[in-house]
Amino acid sequence: MPALPDLRTAVVIPAGPRDDIADTVDSVLVNIAHPRHIVLVDDTHGQRPELEELRRVRDITVLDAPRGAPGGFGGLWVKIATGYRHLAEHFAPQLVLRLDTDALVLAPGFEQEALDLFARDDRIGLLGSYRIDALGGRRDFTPAARILAHETGPLGLRSPALRRQLRSLTALANAHGYEAGEHCLGGAYVHSGAALRALNARGWLDQPLLARSRAGEDHLMGLLTRAAGFSIHDFGGPDDPFALRWRGMPYSPELLHEKGKLVTHSVRGQGSTDEARIRSYFAALRRSSGNADADR
Repeated sequence: MPALPDLRTAVVIPAGPRDDIADTVDSVLVNIAHPRHIVLVDDTHGQRPELEELRRVRDITVLDAPRGAPGGFGGLWVKIATGYRHLAEHFAPQLVLRLDTDALVLAPGFEQEALDLFARDDRIGLLGSYRIDALGGRRDFTPAARILAHETGPLGLRSPALRRQLRSLTALANAHGYEAGEHCLGGAYVHSGAALRALNARGWLDQPLLARSRAGEDHLMGLLTRAAGFSIHDFGGPDDPFALRWRGMPYSPELLHEKGKLVTHSVRGQGSTDEARIRSYFAALRRSSGNADADR
């Protein structure tokens, strides 16, 4: 079998019908250097014509989302896993950035910091907003732990096949020191290439049954990463490259720029600043950065 093409960075973005896909993709193309590849998992049901244009862009693959998977929770995990599986089968990336369409890559440079962490400890498989948030607070895994406990406990008997699958994964994760519910906040996180390949080799990126789970896709990714024997590491604290919140951004656009943050979520709004103003601000920075003419 011929060797797979080497990539420094792969990016997986699930695209829904109400998302600003083109602007988020542009932030990746401008700020992430070659060799790179973007996989868009298309769940727009034909409502976003720009996806047809993006199919013609070099370094982009557009995949149809699996049929029947719901939009959120485990259904979203199935869509992201589709993109991960494509990457594992067609490329050999050093790292994988999972990005929502309401996240942006703000400036170049996070890749080397991520690769340095992976090189320093090959047990690390996942980076993101983990135990410490962008403002320095402690993140709480209790809600994720509660959902997973319901689905692996007596209440999970309503879906016995899913219960068996989650119980098996939880037992494996527990053997590696898993803390119930631990995960990186969805929206933006980074897997090592080694973790991607380990998940694919175990067949864990092809689990349509997980679409039935009410756990968040980030909860499930945390569980799977730990079950594969990898640890998780902070990459979204006050001094880290990522600045993430579940809803809204942790800082104003100007302060994100001043602090040198490299990836943010969510650009849906921040205080009284709306999404259009946020996207316009960072698009202007990209145009003036000298990277905006990056090869498409």
